[in-house]
Amino acid sequence: MTANNKGRLLSGLAVLGLASTLTIAATVVSAQDPTDPLAVPTGAPALSQPKDFPRTAAEDEIWQLYQEDKLLTARRKTEELLEKDEDSIVARYVFAQILRRAEGNLPKAMKQMGRARELYERKYKPNVTNLETTPWLLHREILYAAQMIAGELERHEYQLQLLDYHDSLYDPRLTAEHAWPLMLLGRYDEARKYAEKAAESSDEFQRSLGRNALCAIEGEAGTRAERFNACLSAYDDAADRARGDDPFAKPDEVTSVTVHAYNAALAALTVLRPDEAERLAKAGATRIEFTPANPWRLLVRLYTDQARMEEAVLALREMQSWRRKMPPHLREQVRAETDVAFATVLLVAGETGTGLEVVDRAIANPDRRGLTSSSKDQALGAHALLRRAIRQTHAEVEAERAVWSGTAESARITRDAFEREIQDWSDSERIRGVLNDDERLVATFRMYVAGGLEPVPSWLVGDLVPILGAGVCSVVLDMVRKAETDEALDPYYDALEAEIAIHRGRREDALKLANKALDTLPEFEALLRARVAAIAGEAAWRLGQDKDALEFWATAMQRDAGVIRRRGLALPAKLSNDASGPVAARVVELLEDSPRFDFDDDGFTVTLAGSGRELELCLLEPAGGVLGCASTPPPADEAEPEATTKAEADDEGEELDELDDDDYASLTVEAFHKRAFAMPVGLSNIDLGSLDGTATISDEANRERMQGLLDKVKSEAGE
Repeated sequence: MTANNKGRLLSGLAVLGLASTLTIAATVVSAQDPTDPLAVPTGAPALSQPKDFPRTAAEDEIWQLYQEDKLLTARRKTEELLEKDEDSIVARYVFAQILRRAEGNLPKAMKQMGRARELYERKYKPNVTNLETTPWLLHREILYAAQMIAGELERHEYQLQLLDYHDSLYDPRLTAEHAWPLMLLGRYDEARKYAEKAAESSDEFQRSLGRNALCAIEGEAGTRAERFNACLSAYDDAADRARGDDPFAKPDEVTSVTVHAYNAALAALTVLRPDEAERLAKAGATRIEFTPANPWRLLVRLYTDQARMEEAVLALREMQSWRRKMPPHLREQVRAETDVAFATVLLVAGETGTGLEVVDRAIANPDRRGLTSSSKDQALGAHALLRRAIRQTHAEVEAERAVWSGTAESARITRDAFEREIQDWSDSERIRGVLNDDERLVATFRMYVAGGLEPVPSWLVGDLVPILGAGVCSVVLDMVRKAETDEALDPYYDALEAEIAIHRGRREDALKLANKALDTLPEFEALLRARVAAIAGEAAWRLGQDKDALEFWATAMQRDAGVIRRRGLALPAKLSNDASGPVAARVVELLEDSPRFDFDDDGFTVTLAGSGRELELCLLEPAGGVLGCASTPPPADEAEPEATTKAEADDEGEELDELDDDDYASLTVEAFHKRAFAMPVGLSNIDLGSLDGTATISDEANRERMQGLLDKVKSEAGE
């Protein structure tokens, strides 16, 4: 007969007389902008086991250590036990869970869990006729854990086989769990049936996961209002149930709310409700749950798109802090997405050197997509688009730097330009390969809809035009407009049409479309509006409408000064020099060679004031407003009181190079370009390593290893 239990599934090995709470994660991702994986972690209370399971004291010990999260000590004891008894089912099960949770080593975890299943089934030969006389709860635990690992490994067919086998033996059936792998395999009708059935269940866990799956399926279907309603319903249900949680419960013991809030926040963007998206993301951030759905990562993207950079930097810190608190198997699931969010901020801030390092790392170490509804190819395509944008912006930064660098450095920059073209071609080929599918191509251009490159901010979609070609993009936009019914989305597609027109050299069309888009684009799309204004300025300038062009460029720079550099533009300007001295004279020479200015035309104004080595450079818009200023850096001994003095250097046998007038001129012009052509993000006085997260997470891992050594010492001392 079928083993029946009215409690929620996955209690833990009550067969050992010990309670357990495990966590599962199912995730959703959206297409563009603030998007990432979402997850639904849930736990279950202890169940009673009808028959005791014969066990040894050693097995009891490793299970207790596992329950107390002393995973390093548990691993050592488990390995010792397996050396003595390689057929211990409990040891294999615990070892698999430690590999998954503590190390994120999913392939090895699957191997150990498979061995545990093999040993159990060989010994007890489970079937519906003998369950009452066997320790069936242990077997059910093994099957459930195995299907979770299979999902995280993206082995969805095998996951379905495990789920079907489980349901042939045990009640309650894993109805909601079927929806995710079916959806990820593209079997949407089947997935929807399972999700709808689970959403009507009286079991809280099944209802929660079922509603989450419906939210994900609507996202994959490309709906807007339907998706938002489904995701919001899932969140409201979870938030209502969470009111009864123990305030002192552990993250894996509380009702799953964060992932539902995350999903609903993404869905709110689908219907152009950024205020609601922020509210929901913040609601998810008020509690810690074990999930890859990091609400701070979503807020980083949201704030960046809206040019709220101080808040974006604060969210970056919280994003890394949240990730550090996750168990390793979840922490590593979204490492690349976390890197990409950081790299996007670095692009806007003009920190392109560090940005390239971070996005390179993300592409070299892609996330597993078992917990997301998007594929690895979709993510890698999106990351390649971001890397291409950062690399091209970095080339502009290098072209500026070549002006005030020495001859050797200028030559290196010139050589690197050729290598950059090869790398750009490689990334473009990757992107074209990923988009070699009509549905995925159309989804990519539909703003805030899943199914395309993910994640791509709205203000970066235009970078696809030179990659795919204006003709292809034009045809795709026609298809997109036919698929959309909401007029509120028209300005987004007008903006893309303007991008296509300027690429084709159709300046009048570009100006008309850009103007039309700017009239109705939402104000919260700060970076996208800046990009469209820059395009309008390009079109107007080439049409001889100088006054309009200058106004458009000034508007663009007020929102996002970096857009001028990212588009490789040179501003028409005049130089007003009220400074004196050799440093000032050299500054003027360097400015005249800068690729960011064309001093043959009036328009913007660059002012230079001061004397000697105390100078100030400012960029003024045509109407006279100040866009940005930079001063000559002070001498090293004033800027850094602890810096090595020349006398100290002589005592230590070191050589301290003193800065000459040319050096001060170069530093002044470099600081000016950083300030004038990048959004003021506030990163200049921040150690970027503190926002990267890699070092701090490594430190956390070292502390965990040290705790394991201390546990070992205590254990041996007790013996």
